[in-house]
Amino acid sequence: MRLRRVTIAALPARFAATIVATAFIVVAAFEIFWALGGSWGLSGAWGGGHDHLSVGLRVASAFAAVLLVAGAIIVLGRARYWSSTDRFGILRWGTWALVGVMALSALANFVSSSSSERFQNGPVALLLALLCLVVASAS
Repeated sequence: MRLRRVTIAALPARFAATIVATAFIVVAAFEIFWALGGSWGLSGAWGGGHDHLSVGLRVASAFAAVLLVAGAIIVLGRARYWSSTDRFGILRWGTWALVGVMALSALANFVSSSSSERFQNGPVALLLALLCLVVASAS
């Protein structure tokens, strides 16, 4: 296994990937908590209208957690935190897909009727989309 040197040009992408992966893992932890029946923090999620989640929304939270962890792995891989050949372009295309998904998430949050989604989740999703763009655009 041959390790690559990290160049100065790669540092912004690595920093952005670290922030995105950390945010994804924190949100995934909340999603798992909600999937297991927790209710703390639900006022800022799922439209803000739930004090507990139905079984269907719990399953959706568990699925969201899996996708968020996968997203964290993809951005860290794209930022070359480990040596990978990326034979099928999963890291490259996956990071670009995350840019689109996070941009759509920001848009959906900005048009939500929930003020917490408009003023909290929307800007955070937009910031994450921009950080994913930094990672996707690197090398």
